[in-house]
Amino acid sequence: MAGWAADQGLPALTLTTFRNVPWNGPYYARCGFRELTGAQVTPGLTELLAAEAAMGLDPAERVAMRRTVG
Repeated sequence: MAGWAADQGLPALTLTTFRNVPWNGPYYARCGFRELTGAQVTPGLTELLAAEAAMGLDPAERVAMRRTVG
């Protein structure tokens, strides 16, 4: 996916995942993703996190992350 994003000229990859599940948040951190906080969370990611909460996922257990491409 990172190769495709670089080919498209995109600056970064973003995702939402479980914060503390070892094969989720900690795994992505080892892959170079960093947790977004406060103003770093874009309106689109805020909307996505709200939709996840509306489906029953605990917002305290979710995290938005970003990894620069390239």
